[in-house]
Amino acid sequence: MGDFQKYLDDALKNLDVNDTQNNDAFPKLDYNIANDISELLVSIRKEMGLSQRELAEKTGVPQANISKIENGHYLPSLAILKRLADGLGRRLVVDFVDLESETEE
Repeated sequence: MGDFQKYLDDALKNLDVNDTQNNDAFPKLDYNIANDISELLVSIRKEMGLSQRELAEKTGVPQANISKIENGHYLPSLAILKRLADGLGRRLVVDFVDLESETEE
């Protein structure tokens, strides 16, 4: 790993984007995207009756990474999410939803 990548990894490791006291540029989020992804992946995988190992074989995503995603310890890239969606027979959809419309529901 390059020095710059190591520097970024170290700098981002403890970054809390929900900490509005130190940086008002990041509004406090009322959701956790890693948890949402985790819950969705576990739900669909179990609904399909697949083990983590079977999903790994279908997608080429290492089982260890699937476990980390499902435990909320790894936020996958869009490319990994697409591979998982393909392996689950789904289409990955990314959308920007108005926060105001979410609170109205």
